Amino acid sequence: MRHALTIALLLILGAFLLAAQPSDASLESAWRRNRAWRNGGRIDPLQAPAAARGIAGKSQAADAAGSAVYIVRLSTAPPLSEYRGGIAGYPATATWDDGSDEEENDDDRVPEMLLSADASGVTGGESDSEPESVDLDDTNVDHPFPNATAPSPAPADEAPGGSATASARGGASGSGSGGCPRHRLRLSMDRPQVAAFASLLQRQQAQVASEAGVGDGDLLYSYKHTSNGFAARLTARQAWRLQRNPAVASVRRSRVFQRQTSDSPKFLGLPGKVWPAVGGQSKAGDGTVVGIIDTGIWPEHPSFSDKGFSSNLPSGWKGKCEQSSTFRCNNKLIGAKAFYGGFQRASGKPALTNDWLTPRDADGHGTWCAGAAAGNPVGLQGGGQVSGMAPAARIAAYKVFWTDRSSGNMYADESDIIAAVNQGVSDGVDVLSLSLGGLDPNDNYFNDLAFMRANAAGVFVAFAAGNAGAPGRSQGAGYRTVGNFAPFFLTVGASTIARGASLASAAAAAGTQSLPLSAIAGAGSTNNTVSCNGTGRGNSTGNGTLPGDGSAMPGSNFSSADGSSLTFTADGGITFTTSSSAAPVVADFSSRGPLLPPSATAQAPQPGNAILKPDIIGPGVDLLAAAPGKKIGETGGLARLSGTSMATPHLAGLAALIIQKYPNWSPAQVMSAMMTTARVTDTASSPIKSSTGGEATPWEMGAGHVFPPAMLDPGLTYDARDKDYQNFLAGQDLTRAKREFPGVSLSPLAVRNLNLPTITLPRLQGSIQVTRTVTNVGGSQSTYSVSGNAPAGVKVTVAPKSLTVDAGQKASYTMTFTVDTPSNDFKYGYIVWADNQGHSVRSPLVVQPLSR
Repeated sequence: MRHALTIALLLILGAFLLAAQPSDASLESAWRRNRAWRNGGRIDPLQAPAAARGIAGKSQAADAAGSAVYIVRLSTAPPLSEYRGGIAGYPATATWDDGSDEEENDDDRVPEMLLSADASGVTGGESDSEPESVDLDDTNVDHPFPNATAPSPAPADEAPGGSATASARGGASGSGSGGCPRHRLRLSMDRPQVAAFASLLQRQQAQVASEAGVGDGDLLYSYKHTSNGFAARLTARQAWRLQRNPAVASVRRSRVFQRQTSDSPKFLGLPGKVWPAVGGQSKAGDGTVVGIIDTGIWPEHPSFSDKGFSSNLPSGWKGKCEQSSTFRCNNKLIGAKAFYGGFQRASGKPALTNDWLTPRDADGHGTWCAGAAAGNPVGLQGGGQVSGMAPAARIAAYKVFWTDRSSGNMYADESDIIAAVNQGVSDGVDVLSLSLGGLDPNDNYFNDLAFMRANAAGVFVAFAAGNAGAPGRSQGAGYRTVGNFAPFFLTVGASTIARGASLASAAAAAGTQSLPLSAIAGAGSTNNTVSCNGTGRGNSTGNGTLPGDGSAMPGSNFSSADGSSLTFTADGGITFTTSSSAAPVVADFSSRGPLLPPSATAQAPQPGNAILKPDIIGPGVDLLAAAPGKKIGETGGLARLSGTSMATPHLAGLAALIIQKYPNWSPAQVMSAMMTTARVTDTASSPIKSSTGGEATPWEMGAGHVFPPAMLDPGLTYDARDKDYQNFLAGQDLTRAKREFPGVSLSPLAVRNLNLPTITLPRLQGSIQVTRTVTNVGGSQSTYSVSGNAPAGVKVTVAPKSLTVDAGQKASYTMTFTVDTPSNDFKYGYIVWADNQGHSVRSPLVVQPLSR
């Protein structure tokens, strides 16, 4: 009788516990009702409805079966918690079942057997600096463009200080500038211990998935190098079960991303000073690998021919090419792979609409970006050439964009993107270029951990800012339109290179005729050019010639100095437009800030808690680069495109040049070199303009327009490493950071004190201090003095007022910002550290001074 009663009680208890679990329908309903409180992972149970327990998000809608693609990140044995050159930060004492949040120092726990290079470097010492402070208002120096006359580059075989440097990754040994090891640290994928550890992570992920009832057929990707986690197709119940697992840090739906869709090398000054500094155009980017995560690539295009390329691939390259009978790689295009598991499972349809399930590009976007970043020089009809920024670099193409059959829209699923990033880091790329983005007001920094860990692996990442234009113009109504805002990658806005705002226009009918320039208003003015939009071919009379490719309109440009009239043959009507050629101008479509903390549209930002984005602008309007052919086997042609998608590969290619010259620099130092030497004046020596006609602000252009002649010798750099970013994330959410980085000693860091080359202080009341640390990469001891302009209504004091720093050593300074005249508007200023060797290190200051 007692046994029967016991069994009955157990059955009743089991039924109660089963009833206590929310149904799939209630979970999905709660998920949909509560998107507003999504935070990309675990959510405070006090904020979340009881039925959901923390599952929320915004991405693909669940299908009829109630399932969708999710990204699951584990909180145990995370990779890259402290990158040291091998598998990067896997603690030697890590265990699977330890889910505690106990803090401990893991600085010495990286197994030596996993290191691919000696991680010991030049140790920093105390800098000799004056203790006095200085008020920026007292300097009274107008210094908007510190590098108007850039210093001559060092010879190709010398660093600025004269010490030997290698043109390829892992080059000559010996100490170099910057206080870092000479060898570029890479992920050692060929070491058995690394493979064994990656296999361990995959088994652990499979165990977690199995406990939640996730079958092998629903697992899409195992992330082992830039994340410890997996992507899978889950029901709401499976996602709920995973979220309750103490070994899981976060569960969130995979998001979707959109593309962010002429002689830019000459405009950027590459032929004169930059390419010669790295051995000439034929050597520019040699020894580096640029990864393009996009729509694929057209391998037959001459931009990707391997003529003249050695079969000796860069020493750190471990990748492969996903080849077929119709797709082949070579010694230029050394890696290619297609990722469509997330897209296919999310849409429930094959990832094929007039496309190939190979890395071949059916759209053209990825081919264009690959050509702009690292394409070979391609000659143009009538003279000139189109060239990538780093034409000697090798290329790896990762295809993540596909077209949905039902909607016709092309997009990339986040799970596929993370898989491509994971693959790129594993393969050994030096740079990743992602011309994609989206705008999610509830986004947060933790969603971009894969890119933080790519950064920790020594991979420079460039992201498009987006094409939403000024705030309030489209879906970006509110505080911002810029979409990619984490500090561990470069966010790139777009600008013109020779054609600015439209001034006047005149129409002409079809047929062969001559049009006097006098008929086009403004065509004879200084700094103006005439462009034509229509169908046909054109030539100027007299001494005039067609610059560029001389191809079919639109896109041909005629200078008013070339002749008194234009002769053309048109298939249809043509409109000639006169525009200012003073450049750069921030493009109308380029996304802007202000970028306040994530979810700032729903809550007031904290004082001093913001990051300036975009970081920088680069060429992105009406530019020529590679285009695919119409059928397999054709070499393809050229296309003119505009967008922050076009600016991003330009900056990615330029990063490859810096990495070639300084293979020991961290990605943060590469970003710093670009940003602190950026120009803020145009070709007419006036402040850079916005598309709206006024002066561009840092919220539109970041630190300014990239200026390659100065970026290879910046003098000082602002550095940040994985530990800094971990502490930065701890400052955002300490509880979440402990889950993401278990066993790591965390010291929460305020956003304002993250060592960025920009300073942004919204909602400032009273006074606040900001600290920065610089590294002397100039090759010899130098003394830097400070100058600049304080933002209006703000008193800025800098201490010390000068820094004397030995080569490879660091020095710190403190800035005190005090509200003098309150305002609700953002005010702008800058600070410049300059020495007597031609270095000027500029940082923008963005402050919103409020009354108490």
